[in-house]
Amino acid sequence: MGASLSSYTAMLADSLCGGSSRRLIAGWWYSILSLTGILALMSCAVMSTRGLSEAFTSIWSALMLLALSIGGTMIMRKFHNSMAVGFFMGGVVAMSQMFFFLMLIYLGYRKDQKNDGLPVFTETMMAFLCLSQSVLLGTFAAILGAHRSEILEKQEENASRMAEDTYQTPYERS
Repeated sequence: MGASLSSYTAMLADSLCGGSSRRLIAGWWYSILSLTGILALMSCAVMSTRGLSEAFTSIWSALMLLALSIGGTMIMRKFHNSMAVGFFMGGVVAMSQMFFFLMLIYLGYRKDQKNDGLPVFTETMMAFLCLSQSVLLGTFAAILGAHRSEILEKQEENASRMAEDTYQTPYERS
């Protein structure tokens, strides 16, 4: 499975990003961030027009996405060690599952609203956005998992070069 996933993501990187898996990962992350903004705006709309339970789930999901966005951006930009990337991948998988379950909850709210003869546009839109976010996050975790060695190798090579420079005398460096 790993080789086929890696070859699929390499093909995706070739067709979308000129062969750069790092650009593919960054582009996918930016699409997740943009959907996060849309979900945050929709959460404000849900909070103002719906009941307590639905308002709580929408605000909680927006806060969790905000935390993931900040932490994930920090890891993507600065912290490329295996511990940080592994923790980040675990968080992304957990958030993907959370948004899948939120989609099911919103579909349940939609059914209740429809049975009561109330409008269901907000619940339908939130269910669709949650499904989209779940798919984006799950796919991102798979792409990051397939190409994590490429991200980590560059960081480890830089660290080993810096360690070699540290142990050389000033005369050996020139």
